[in-house]
Parts: sequence; structure tokens; C-alpha cells
Amino acid sequence: MKLPRAAAGRFVLPVLMLLAGLGPAAAVCPGLDVLFEDQFVSLLPTWGEAKPAIRIEDGQLVLRPPSGTYVWAVNNAGLYDDIDMCVTVTTVAGGDASESKAGPIFWYEDVNNFYVFELAPNGKASIWRRQRGKWLAQVDWQDAANANKGDGASNEMRVTAAGGDAVFYVNGTEFHKLSGSPPDNGQQIGLFAGSPDQSDAAFAFDGLRVTKP
Repeated sequence: MKLPRAAAGRFVLPVLMLLAGLGPAAAVCPGLDVLFEDQFVSLLPTWGEAKPAIRIEDGQLVLRPPSGTYVWAVNNAGLYDDIDMCVTVTTVAGGDASESKAGPIFWYEDVNNFYVFELAPNGKASIWRRQRGKWLAQVDWQDAANANKGDGASNEMRVTAAGGDAVFYVNGTEFHKLSGSPPDNGQQIGLFAGSPDQSDAAFAFDGLRVTKP
């Protein structure tokens, strides 16, 4: 899968470009000790200031990067050690289903160092690390069992990260395991989306919840 990562002549939006969108959904982490949750009734200040491309609608946050770019938003509510993070992601408009993608950010240290779990509208998923500003594939694109496909489809994405080990799920089915490098002094969490070259994609995020695993 081609990814529109940073490239010469390619405009990449700054951190934080979120909007809001459609349909009911609710990813629920099983942990009882809640570290953070957001039902997106309004844009919390810990997501940063609203941008022209940001809006909240019907209890969802929609992220719509312009064609050929990706965007992410990181929440500043706290720093976490081990986490169980869940969010429901709905494809509002996928465009090229093999090129657009969205998902949760974890092990976030700064704009140049974090991990992201991505799911495309074609039902394939991957895991990426951004290190020193460069994108490094940790798990290549492959089918995610039980993933719902196409525009209008919702998928519950879950990341359980304890120590340097993480497990990834789509709709309750394990996708992959990964050993990585979490930040030494705690992680932030966030949301990510990318659009294909020929069109703007849009993804709605709902029921974000972070608990202790």
C-alpha cells in the first residue's frame, strides 16, 4: 500500500486537524480504571485550539485531511504508562480504499516520535512508527479479520500497551502483536488519518476510552 508520507513538494498539515462526523458507535475497553475518555460532545481544550478543518457533530470527531496528506491530533490531558485504548472509527468518505487510513496513536513522545495503528477502508491494517521524523513500517499492510469495509463502515480499534509490548485488535479480534520502544517518561495518545492522492478522505472517531490494562 502506498502511503502519502512526507515527500518533496508534498504539503503535510500540522499536528491537529480534526472534524466531526457520523453515526453511532462505541468502543469499550474492558478496564475499570479509566485514565481518559471523550464522547466528543465538544472539542476539549486538551486537543488544542480548533482549526478551520475541525468540527464536532453528533458526538463524533471527524478528521478530514486534504488529498495526498495525513493529519493527527494528540491529546494533552495526561501522560500514561501502560494503557488499554479503544476507539470506534467510521469511514465517512474513503476515496481510494487502499490509500486512505485512520486509527489511534500511542507511545507518543513528540511530533517526530510515536506509533500509529492504521486501518484502511479495504479491511487491511498496519502499524507504523514515526522516529526522528521518518516513517518506519513495523507491521506491513495485511488483512484484518472481521474488519468492516467501505464507506459507512465502523470498526472498533483497540491497542493494549504494557511495558514495551503491544497487542492490536479490530472488532475484538486480535490483529497483531508488537514489541516496541515506549517513551521513557510516559506516553500521550492521539488520533490519525490520511487521504489518498486523488481525493479527501474523512473518518469519524467515537467513544475514545483509555483505561489501565
